[in-house]
Amino acid sequence: MEQLLNKPLSNYIKLDWEKTLYLIIIVLALATRMWGLGDRVQSHDESIHTKYSWNLYAGHGFQHNPLMHGPFLFEATAFSYFLFGDNDFSARVPVALMGVALVAFPYLLRRWLGRSGALITSFFLLISPSIAYYSRYIRHDIPVILFSLVVIYAIFSYLRDGRERWLYLMAAGVSLTFAAKEVAFIYNAIFGFFLVVMFAVQALGRDWPNEDWRPVFLIALALMAVGLLILGGGLYWMMGQQVDEVTSEGALPPDPLPLAVYVGAVWAGLALLAAIVSLFSGTWRDLRDYRAFDLIVVLGTLCLPFLSAIPITLAGKAGAFVVERNPAAEAIPFWANLATLEPLQYTSPHIWYSAAILVFVLAISTAVGMAWDWRRWSIAAAVHYAIFVVLFTTIFTNGTGIASGLIGSLGYWLAQQEVERGSQPQHYYLVMVVFYEYLPFLLSIIASIYIAIRYTIRRWTLDIGHWLLSFLLWWTVLAWIGYSYAGEKMPWLTVHLALPMVLLSGWLIGRLIDGVDWRQALARKAWLLPLVAPPFFVALVTFFGAASAGPFQGYELAQLDTTGKFLGGLFGVLAFGAGLGYLAHRSGWRLAARVLLLVLLLLPTLVTIRTAWRFCYINYDYPTEFLVYAHAAPAVHDTMQQIGELSRRTIGDPNLIEVAYGADGSTLWYWQLRDYPNAAFYGDNPTREQLDAPVIIAGRSDWDAVAPYMGNDYLVNTYSYLWWPMEDYRNLTWSGVTKIITDTQTRAALWDIWYDRDYRRYDELTGESHTLDKWPLRSDYRLYIRRDVSAQMWDLGTIVPTEIGPTDPYAEGWQELAARQVFGSEGAAPGQFQMPRDVAVGPDGSVYVVDSGNDRIQKFTPDGEFVAAWGRESSVDMESGTPQGFLEPWGVDVASDGVPPSAAGIYVADTWNHRIQKLDQEGNLTAFWGLFGQYGLDDPLGRGAFYGPRDVAVGPDGRIYVADTGNKRIQVFEPGGEFISQWGGGGVLEGYLDEPVGIAIGPNGDVYIADTWNRRVQVFDEDGVFLRQWPIEGWDAGLSEEKPYLAVDAQGYIYVTDPGYYRVLVFDNLGNYVLSFGQYGFDERSFALPIGIAVGGDGSIYVTDAGSNRVLVFDPLDFGLQERGEMQ
Repeated sequence: MEQLLNKPLSNYIKLDWEKTLYLIIIVLALATRMWGLGDRVQSHDESIHTKYSWNLYAGHGFQHNPLMHGPFLFEATAFSYFLFGDNDFSARVPVALMGVALVAFPYLLRRWLGRSGALITSFFLLISPSIAYYSRYIRHDIPVILFSLVVIYAIFSYLRDGRERWLYLMAAGVSLTFAAKEVAFIYNAIFGFFLVVMFAVQALGRDWPNEDWRPVFLIALALMAVGLLILGGGLYWMMGQQVDEVTSEGALPPDPLPLAVYVGAVWAGLALLAAIVSLFSGTWRDLRDYRAFDLIVVLGTLCLPFLSAIPITLAGKAGAFVVERNPAAEAIPFWANLATLEPLQYTSPHIWYSAAILVFVLAISTAVGMAWDWRRWSIAAAVHYAIFVVLFTTIFTNGTGIASGLIGSLGYWLAQQEVERGSQPQHYYLVMVVFYEYLPFLLSIIASIYIAIRYTIRRWTLDIGHWLLSFLLWWTVLAWIGYSYAGEKMPWLTVHLALPMVLLSGWLIGRLIDGVDWRQALARKAWLLPLVAPPFFVALVTFFGAASAGPFQGYELAQLDTTGKFLGGLFGVLAFGAGLGYLAHRSGWRLAARVLLLVLLLLPTLVTIRTAWRFCYINYDYPTEFLVYAHAAPAVHDTMQQIGELSRRTIGDPNLIEVAYGADGSTLWYWQLRDYPNAAFYGDNPTREQLDAPVIIAGRSDWDAVAPYMGNDYLVNTYSYLWWPMEDYRNLTWSGVTKIITDTQTRAALWDIWYDRDYRRYDELTGESHTLDKWPLRSDYRLYIRRDVSAQMWDLGTIVPTEIGPTDPYAEGWQELAARQVFGSEGAAPGQFQMPRDVAVGPDGSVYVVDSGNDRIQKFTPDGEFVAAWGRESSVDMESGTPQGFLEPWGVDVASDGVPPSAAGIYVADTWNHRIQKLDQEGNLTAFWGLFGQYGLDDPLGRGAFYGPRDVAVGPDGRIYVADTGNKRIQVFEPGGEFISQWGGGGVLEGYLDEPVGIAIGPNGDVYIADTWNRRVQVFDEDGVFLRQWPIEGWDAGLSEEKPYLAVDAQGYIYVTDPGYYRVLVFDNLGNYVLSFGQYGFDERSFALPIGIAVGGDGSIYVTDAGSNRVLVFDPLDFGLQERGEMQ
């Protein structure tokens, strides 16, 4: 040992410039991946990963579940906790280190990328914004990318020298890709199909022992291509059909596959079988001479068992078909169980059916492998399955991991494609790449064109290096197709598109650098080109900018400035252009072109570094970045600091205070509160005992459950919990692209977003708001601190309570009113309700209530006696053109006396059928109109289309006003549904709307709108001209059912429900607050969730209480002579 220690290190490590540059890049990778690694708040998915990793670390075990992808990340993270402790930093260490390895990996590929190309590739991986960000993120994507590169390295190494160790390395890499994430199916499919193409090209280029089979093989390949085209066409058609079919939950409904998909799949499958038969018949004896064939066998047989979900699914469909055709078969256990077989069922008896199919598939895989080469296949399989069993069983502690890995992985992944998580448009990744990976995107396009031209002009010999380039092109194209087609489109999947483009770009720049004779360049003064080129291009931009603005237009300061820029730019272009021309002539035009191209690439490279820096170290927590998706806000860390300080000051220990948290956000708080032994989960229906804690955390969906217990005993602050990036790109059309190209203001606004993530100019154009305090796509949480505890914290005394209390602006005029009558109860019988929403009073005093949960309208006498009920649950998708009922209706109105006869009737906003129905007094359908659609005001196709209309109102002239809530507008129609006009549109400025719900018509024809998310009432005239508005200090409780309605009485007073604060607010027609009534409770003075409101002809007030399933009727209010005299 002493002899070894005395030897110089230089005997073992010989540094040259190449290795030195790699070391610099690796050091930079370590710094950029590790610096501030624990500063960022976790995203929603990260909180799940940390939670289950911590469970494993804490001794609670871990069971693989395809819902959370492969087990590798959880086991690696738990090991990191063991080494470094459990915190945000250590949770991200494994992925960060793998991100460093990813940056260094091109060193192994330098044989094919070239030494310069591999170095440039490492540098591009270092600065890639998406890869850098997700290398600092607890996700599976960086590990699966690294393992896929291992597979690629093994494949091309085996193609180069045929050593069997590369087969074993590939087997290990394949197993690790499946243990990382289900995108392994895409990666291994890309690898496998490429090897098949490579093998086919090589086989066709050689003589066959039996040449008669060669044309059969070619015909089979052609037929297979036709089948794949039919299959692809069917899938493309299906995607087009799904574009506008977004459900209310924001995901696309799973559609049955078109016939072309089945025809294409069967056609391609039969053609493939014919190709295999002809190949084996024509050249069986020579197959082992093809290394690509060896790789196909090993890769195919190791991946085949992971495809067991497909025959299991088909077996279930076959069983269902038999039972459907022969109902008697359902009495036979075999057929009954087979008919309900699915890949994700791991319990008896279904698991035995799946196991039998899996064993059969494993037998086929083993037979093929052993027939090929029993010794080499046995070793490869042993390596592969040893890794699989250890990881998927969590080191032999979870036996079901074998089934969930081999069967469930593909089964769940395919199910997710139908769900289409995120429901993003087909151009989603194009948008993400333009914002983040524009450099490799541009270079990969140039590289593709270069390779195509080079191959056309000078036919390349298909050696291993050129095969790698072909593979990179193949990989890039198929990645774009595969991920764009796949139902689940998420921002983190952008890295899988970036990787092949980065490799292709690195090769291109490396070839460009190697093509320059640098000694000659120095000798011919070509080094001056980088000095002269930048000012030339600046002068050129200045010249054309001033030319487009128009020089020599006058003598005002601005006009003289333009003229000066024009002349200065012209001088610079001429001067520096002459210098460039001279240097290019002196250096040689070919050499100068290469140097100038490298200089040009410096600008997008520097901008990419800037993008990555701002993204990874400045904006990493903020939704101004498009890749920050379902991410927690910085307030989460601030909250934990407050809780820790509160605990330290009041108890003496930073972790012993009692904290209660609910279901909304539970995975994040589970991790954040892991060191708090007195933290307790209170679930969806908390009790008073569960909420008897000094600190309570409630996500938005928990507010209505928590609020009744808070009273005035707690101080409360509301913070942003999760937020999502702006998604206006969803509505991008070709006309929108044209506008971007032709409209200067639009281009300037988008430039601000692209370069600086600055949305101000865009908001001015669209009327939207994208400031962090009013970010539109977010979910909030509330931090409740008990007053007696906060009193001990002088620096927490500034927390402002937002619940009703002494600071409530409506407290002064609050009145305790008791309903004179209450009717209704929970249920589906006549006179009972399930979540009643809107209410209307007819000219004869009849009361109409929208019984939303029961999908019907109920009619009552003025005294609350049941008269009739109309409707049942009916979806427009299941109807034959004529409405058969309702689907969660919300709004109702009845035409008053004096309207034109054609307008008489009852109008219902059939919300989730996206239509309006008109009924007569007996409940018979007389008219209907509307269909689902998401449109802006400027799209004529959107007239009469709705997205979840919440209310409808009838004007005195018979016009029908509809609150088209999801499209953020009001539409006006004739009584028969003929479109008249529309107004609104998303935004915060006067006249714009955000979640318009309630709508009511005043006695003078003014239209009052509950502009919910803008927290205001807006007033328009009958033509949609804005008149006035006033704010509502409410509507901010964040309840999922917080949809306010309003009514106007004969005197012009406006009644507004405030569901989250359990009250009704009353204003005069100018928006001056008059009084309020209501509180939380279930007696005749209280509401549990007031939604709909109407005022009868005698002034009686009808309020629907969705929380207690009843209608409360109050006597007319006496506003007094003074208030009445102030009305105008």
